[in-house]
Amino acid sequence: MKSSRLNIDKIRGGLAGKILRVDLTQEKCWTEDTEKYAREWIGGRAINSWLLLNEMDPRTKWSDPDNPLIFGAGVLVGTLTPGACRLSIETKNVFSGGKGSANVGGHFAPEMKFSGFDHIVITGKANRPVYLFLHDGQAEIRDARPIWGKTVFETEAWLEKELAPQRIRIAAIGPAGENRVRGSGVVVDRAKVAGGSGVGCVMGDKRLKAVVACGRGGSIKVADPARFFRAVEEALRKVRESPLTEMMRKTTLAGRWGDPDSPNWDFLISARNGQDDYWEREKRVRLANPETGYPKYRRSISACFMCPAGCMPFSEVKEGRFQGTKGEGFWSNTVMGAVRLDITDPAGILHAWILANDLGLDTDFASSVCAFAFECYQKGILTREDTGGLSLEWGNVESFISLLKKMAHREGIGDLLANGSREAAERLGRGAEKLAVHVKGQDSIEPFRVPKGWALGVATSPVAGRHLRGTTIGGSRFGPKSASFAADTYEDQATYTVWQSLTKEMEDNLGICVYVGTWSGAYALEPSDYAELANGVLGTDLKEEDLFFHARRSYNLEKAFNTLHTDFDRKEDYPPARFQEKPVRSGRYKGEKCHREKWDEMLDRFYELHEWDRATGLQTKRLLEKLGLPEVARRLEEKGKLIL
Repeated sequence: MKSSRLNIDKIRGGLAGKILRVDLTQEKCWTEDTEKYAREWIGGRAINSWLLLNEMDPRTKWSDPDNPLIFGAGVLVGTLTPGACRLSIETKNVFSGGKGSANVGGHFAPEMKFSGFDHIVITGKANRPVYLFLHDGQAEIRDARPIWGKTVFETEAWLEKELAPQRIRIAAIGPAGENRVRGSGVVVDRAKVAGGSGVGCVMGDKRLKAVVACGRGGSIKVADPARFFRAVEEALRKVRESPLTEMMRKTTLAGRWGDPDSPNWDFLISARNGQDDYWEREKRVRLANPETGYPKYRRSISACFMCPAGCMPFSEVKEGRFQGTKGEGFWSNTVMGAVRLDITDPAGILHAWILANDLGLDTDFASSVCAFAFECYQKGILTREDTGGLSLEWGNVESFISLLKKMAHREGIGDLLANGSREAAERLGRGAEKLAVHVKGQDSIEPFRVPKGWALGVATSPVAGRHLRGTTIGGSRFGPKSASFAADTYEDQATYTVWQSLTKEMEDNLGICVYVGTWSGAYALEPSDYAELANGVLGTDLKEEDLFFHARRSYNLEKAFNTLHTDFDRKEDYPPARFQEKPVRSGRYKGEKCHREKWDEMLDRFYELHEWDRATGLQTKRLLEKLGLPEVARRLEEKGKLIL
């Protein structure tokens, strides 16, 4: 099937076929065909972004009924494509007012497609707590009052019993989302969290407790089975033979950070709320030693739908003060969060992370905003009277656990922190604003001083302050051949950050996880594999450059949304001041920081590669017309935010 770069003539596979529209205020559901959108946008996040940009007035606030909450499964999800399990969730960002976006794996996205829907567009606010039940191409809005107030784990148990013997998959919020904690997420399979942007907060504001999908034997058509199975076999071979896949399997169980001299400890952490990007070796050993640290509690590894690798550890604590703790969900982010709080208790941090999942908190947000509170306590801005008797001393895991509960329920000091460190600092005053580490209002646990490509990806992310949207540690075996592998250099980092931002866009449109894909060149598949897999499923003849073209289009939708809904321009694309002013204090990278002049050079190149205006960071009319987005250009021009 021939196709133009801009529009695909026809899509013959990969789609469930329907977009579900839900008005919670009126309690009405209806559908429309997916294909008219998929022919232009392919699927996943791109369709979500187009619907959000095209249907939302910039004057709409995140808490308005008209703010859409959009679920979208990648177009290859539900097929045998390795790693195709991802769900994108779009809405207005509760921190920045710009683009809100989160992405999650597990089994919910394929089940949503098996139930008959590629996307769900949810507007309005229910007049009582409800959940949405999807099955057989139908959608029902059901009463959720019996589970309002319950944790995520309790909610899943209740729904599984209520809907038995049907096999269901669930995307739910916990008390944090119900209480509109800005940093709340949508939890899938108990441990996979769509975090960032406050998507769980918006879901709670709409009084939507859960979305439940039941496929009942549904399937997704593949247009060219022979071509597709050849592509699947080749993809599986690459994943199987990649030494990095085997390393991930082994180190996930034993502890990816188990070696205290691993390079990760030198440039992927930021200690004590970012006061330093070095953590003492003895603390690394206490937290992550394979024999005595958190790896000793690991029992098994599980995988998401169609994942040939597996990255999800199941852990259990059988002794000590945290005896009985068990569950999934301990990531590299968990280590980054522990370092942020100076916590070395492995059982305690494991307990805290599983608790955060149960409460429905985005753990990146939780560890960042709590680290802010710990530093305020250190500097005397907060006292024990302010904290309700909690001693927020660095490393105090019990106080961290207490803060998680208080924040999820907006109790006492938790209510102050629930809206994020920027707003908390404004309320506190007395210099607290200098301690709030955020990007465009969103709390961030990310390191900035050493890995310059990582820092650039976080600072310029269309969803503010998150990695996975362009972050890189040096070069890639698939990316630009000239990219440097040195973490602390500015050289070529813009080139690779742009490449990585577009491949992640591509992966989210298709629904493929980065852990079998391209993130920092770490795993197995590359864009040429994606093109062949897509052609087998969709019945198209897309080339690698066509997928990049579509990725550029959807990435520019996100950029345009931010421009229309906020005042963001170049001035917001910098690291937090702390990382520009204060260098690393010790260790291998002592003295490193973000130098403004060198950052400007890197940012100039980033804009040039995206074909945006260097001086302002704004899009140009020429670019948007080249990408087939004249209507987007018109709207930006009307606002005076387009470079002609």
